Amino acid sequence: MSGQVDAGWSAPPFGIEALRKGEIRVIVRATDLPSVKNHTVRVNAANLASLQSRPDVYVRFGRAYRETIDWMYATEDALKVYAEFAGVSVDVARQIRQEFDPKEMVQPDRVLGLDDIMADAVRIRYISQPLTPEQVKELVQIR
Repeated sequence: MSGQVDAGWSAPPFGIEALRKGEIRVIVRATDLPSVKNHTVRVNAANLASLQSRPDVYVRFGRAYRETIDWMYATEDALKVYAEFAGVSVDVARQIRQEFDPKEMVQPDRVLGLDDIMADAVRIRYISQPLTPEQVKELVQIR
């Protein structure tokens, strides 16, 4: 290390070994920030025509997705799979799951902060005006 004070952003598993050795420290986690904690940060998107023509496929996908999340946070087997995929130990995988990626942040049925996001989209000219309630209902379809 250079001896200088520096701050950066990372996502596990990057930096976990340095954190465990005390070479770096966590100043703040994304889940501590209201802009993350109070807003949906992960979504699944589908083409509307496909969603309308094959609703059974999307219902099955959603069910499987929810079951997978439940499995990921309930079993040691999931930790072993992630550890192998990420090239880390099971202990590191457990630490990542506990400290950096809480289950509530990956729930597919949770949509938070849409009004804030629309206001930002209007401000930076991605959209000309906020979506109507009808447009939001069409955009956000949770089955």
